[in-house]
Amino acid sequence: MEKTQQQILRHHGGDGEQARTMITQSYERRHDTAFWAFWNQQMSGPIQPQEVVLDLGAGIGQFVQDLALRYPHNRILGIEAADYMLAAALSLPENAHLLRGDLLAPDLNWAQSGQVAAVMANMLLHELPQPVSLIKAVFAWLKPGGRWCVIDLVRQPLSAYLEHKFPQGDLWQEPMASLPIEAVFEHFSEHNRYHAEDLIYLLQSAGFVLVERTDFPRTVRLVVEKPA
Repeated sequence: MEKTQQQILRHHGGDGEQARTMITQSYERRHDTAFWAFWNQQMSGPIQPQEVVLDLGAGIGQFVQDLALRYPHNRILGIEAADYMLAAALSLPENAHLLRGDLLAPDLNWAQSGQVAAVMANMLLHELPQPVSLIKAVFAWLKPGGRWCVIDLVRQPLSAYLEHKFPQGDLWQEPMASLPIEAVFEHFSEHNRYHAEDLIYLLQSAGFVLVERTDFPRTVRLVVEKPA
């Protein structure tokens, strides 16, 4: 767990509070009306009363809270490793819980095998040094016909990445300290781990069937299903 926590903090630029603020403040924008329309169309179908829904990399529990209110007859579990997220955890409804857990070494006891109806992993897989252990665990947790939504960053040209990070062009026009530039280039390598096809390959290799792929300018949204 300690190694994973250090890796996540480093990925978040060494400032956990700033990362928490950025992620929590952008939640509503990332979970707008269009997102919930997608969720209702592609993810709600397999969810039956009393079944478990998982949010992996749950932060302070915002999505867990939303799911718990939308599915009052289901058990909603969020898994999070970063203490700076858990320290600000939201008060959750009785049917929801936020657990401290290492997603690099997932514990199959978090959920009973074959009893999970739906799983979310939003901006998570690129943060893991290797995602295979988690992918195998999710496949084991899901019931036949259960679905997993993966939203993650995908590879982009260096030019697009730097223009996103420095939209005013100040990387080339203004004097800048070396450390911030180093951090941006380190993040470039982390944020560019996978093509969308790489993620699909990993998921299909574990036994999942691709249901939907939606490409965005810097990210991809995948829905996969465990065969019935």
